Amino acid sequence: MRANFNRYKLGNVRVFFTRLGYHPGNDASYERRLNRGERFPRFHVYIEEHGDEVSLNLHLDAKAPSYEGASAHAGEYSGPLVETEISRITSSVPQ
Repeated sequence: MRANFNRYKLGNVRVFFTRLGYHPGNDASYERRLNRGERFPRFHVYIEEHGDEVSLNLHLDAKAPSYEGASAHAGEYSGPLVETEISRITSSVPQ
């Protein structure tokens, strides 16, 4: 699921997502585990910055890739959990 924000309202992206419980991942992404001590399931958000806009691409990684060396996973790009998380992120952006 995608969402766009004004970069000046969002502020420092790393600080913003850290305050929401996310940890830096690979390639301009952040991850938030749903269960402590377990790597999956987790929310995974990719960040793209374009001028005054920050674009988020959020999905839920349900489990690890099935095959070694594969990047494919059981990801959910919509649904109630993803929609709730996008709402949580959106409501945390200062007006």
